[in-house]
Amino acid sequence: MKMGRGVEWAVHSCVNMAWTPPGEPVNSARLAEFYKLPAAYLNKQFQSLVRAGVLDSVSGPRGGFLLARRPENITVLDIVLALEGQDPAF
Repeated sequence: MKMGRGVEWAVHSCVNMAWTPPGEPVNSARLAEFYKLPAAYLNKQFQSLVRAGVLDSVSGPRGGFLLARRPENITVLDIVLALEGQDPAF
């Protein structure tokens, strides 16, 4: 099974969000710059994670994304399924 690169970046990003203080949104453009990725690419991954209930989106000038659940309640499988879909891998 081969996963898309978006899964790897989403996992890294969720780990970074887990290290931020609770309730403090992370700007996706800052994460994209940190990882040297296009912001639109990372935003697309984040939108899938929002739809799956892994992330929440916060609008406004100080907005961004934050974990929708406590970090210990989010699995790598949650992230994989959000980005790769629910179809069987094999």
